[in-house]
Amino acid sequence: MKKAKLIKTNKKEEKVMEKDSYSLKKLLSIVVILIVIFGVFYLVTDLFIEPVKENNTNNTSTEINSTKITFNNLLNRKEKEYYVIATKKSENNKVNYLELYNNYISSYSSNEKKLSFYNIDLNDALNKSYLSDKLNISNDISEIKINDDVLFKINNRKIEEYFVGSSNILKELSNLKES
Repeated sequence: MKKAKLIKTNKKEEKVMEKDSYSLKKLLSIVVILIVIFGVFYLVTDLFIEPVKENNTNNTSTEINSTKITFNNLLNRKEKEYYVIATKKSENNKVNYLELYNNYISSYSSNEKKLSFYNIDLNDALNKSYLSDKLNISNDISEIKINDDVLFKINNRKIEEYFVGSSNILKELSNLKES
């Protein structure tokens, strides 16, 4: 009888061992599946998302236009002497004066003894309050009213000279370019 008991216990041990090996196989298959899933996610992020980030950083550069100012800052620049050109883009003009002004200014800016140039965009909502039918130039910013493009020469926080209208501005820019 002792032999029969041994056989029964062996069968029970075999069943327990089969259950343990089944559980171990199940655990290993779950671990392998998780490793495969994480590997796929890693490859996807490495291959597809990283190049997108690299392209975005290479193509986007932040530029600050330090030459564009508002009318409120007309007399508040750090330089002692400088120019400010206030322009309004007009749709009905056949000649694009903004491009002409910029061509003259860029030619002048290559000169060694140049003064700084600043731009005021009169189309900007912050500058619209300075537009009027009548021209009034003053060293008090709150009193300034303009009705056309204006080139200001500022010296010691005061308007030293100003040129109104595109033809007068182009003449002055031409003189600056030649000097």
